[in-house]
Amino acid sequence: MKTTSGVLLVSFAFLSLQALGDTRKSDSFSSEAKDAWITGKIETIYTLNRHLNPFSINTDVDRGMVHLTGMVESDIDRDLAVELAKNVEGVVEVKSELTIEPETARQAADAAATKHDGDRSFGTWVDDATTTAAVKSKLIGNANTSGMKIDVDTRGDVVTLSGRVASSEEKELAGEIARSTGDVSDVRNQLVVDAGAN
Repeated sequence: MKTTSGVLLVSFAFLSLQALGDTRKSDSFSSEAKDAWITGKIETIYTLNRHLNPFSINTDVDRGMVHLTGMVESDIDRDLAVELAKNVEGVVEVKSELTIEPETARQAADAAATKHDGDRSFGTWVDDATTTAAVKSKLIGNANTSGMKIDVDTRGDVVTLSGRVASSEEKELAGEIARSTGDVSDVRNQLVVDAGAN
């Protein structure tokens, strides 16, 4: 009887240890899956942010601790990358070893990316096209502006408006709409007032 009890006790202990091992493996897998989810979320956020280059930032996550390495263009971009990572659900802490890209390297990268559009790099061209589309959408969406008749051009966050509008008030409104859009730094309002424009 004692032998049977001993065997049962040993068997129970073995099964308990095995279950504990399985739980640890399960916890480990769960932790790895969560870290992978956090990594993907952060990298997606960086990809969607127009100020950050996701290909130059390395994201490593271990039990919710985020470690950022790589290069960014400025102190502002470094701080932005850290703050965006901190706001992801499940992140416990963010350690940043991001460095600022030297000016010469940035200029060389811009020169390499320059397409057939003067001195604009492809990235700048995309930013400008995005701004143009945003301004145009706002002008079309406003009942008091003739958005379809207003031409919008953006270069380096400077928006130029041209075309004909029905009044000086409409011209001023169009300028203010453009000025309050995204990263617009200046508006060159070249709209011509023409009472017969409507």
